[in-house]
Amino acid sequence: MKLLADLPRVELQARCMVEGFLSGRHRSPQKGSSVEFAEYRDYQLGDDLRRIDWALYARTDRLHVKQYQEETQLRVFLVLDISGSMDFQSTPKIMRKIEYARLVIAALGLLAQRQSDALGLALAGTELSDFLRARSSVPHWRTFIGKLDGVVASGASRLSATLESLAELIPPRSLVIIASDFYDEISDLQASLQRLHYDHHDLIGLHILDPQEIDFDFDASGIFCDLEDSNSRLRLDAPSVRKGYLARFGAFCTELDELFRLMGGETVRLRTDQVPLDALGLYLAQRKMRIR
Repeated sequence: MKLLADLPRVELQARCMVEGFLSGRHRSPQKGSSVEFAEYRDYQLGDDLRRIDWALYARTDRLHVKQYQEETQLRVFLVLDISGSMDFQSTPKIMRKIEYARLVIAALGLLAQRQSDALGLALAGTELSDFLRARSSVPHWRTFIGKLDGVVASGASRLSATLESLAELIPPRSLVIIASDFYDEISDLQASLQRLHYDHHDLIGLHILDPQEIDFDFDASGIFCDLEDSNSRLRLDAPSVRKGYLARFGAFCTELDELFRLMGGETVRLRTDQVPLDALGLYLAQRKMRIR
């Protein structure tokens, strides 16, 4: 994991993560087993050369690939929470939550790009601070990765409001993957996820957490600071409040999981002390289950 973090750019980190994975074309989310020709699309680096229509190339001097009915292009929108709480890091041995989240997002984006899926990006802070429409070209991938390279986590979280703004911009029946710690009111999240569910989006929540947030195994008292409000500080005797904290945190995670299930989606809980490659494997298994 440290070797990944030491690489200078998120694109290099992502490429190291996905190396070794089979990146075959995804199966269509539509039912049926038709393999009838549907349409042509432009050739992209990595496409199977056997599927190029050479007769069409002779007439047009452009490379086109035959696309079949069972291989409809998927639109994937990756949402990255860039609020202040995502800047948390309990120890220098592990990544900050924002670093871990953007690495997983970049790796998923690379897989989507290699499969010729249309890829979009939304950065969620106090508002929808940046948005890329879904495209599948190589220049678009460069723009996508450039946005991730410049990400800084700061400010208050308004994830639910950002998701509602996003719902107005993206076409129906997309795959929406949200990487966040989801520190928002569950009732507000329910309203925004309901809006996405109404448009028949598939929803996956990547719940990014530092191990201290999960275990709360501090062994002394101290001052706890709110990363989204510099004026909010609280002195706590950590061992004495641990039991209560774990109960409330566990209830929050259960509510979040149930909310995604209610909207036909799934959550994947990811610890920042977990190898990102393992996290990616969990996602791929999740996706395979959802598109059968």
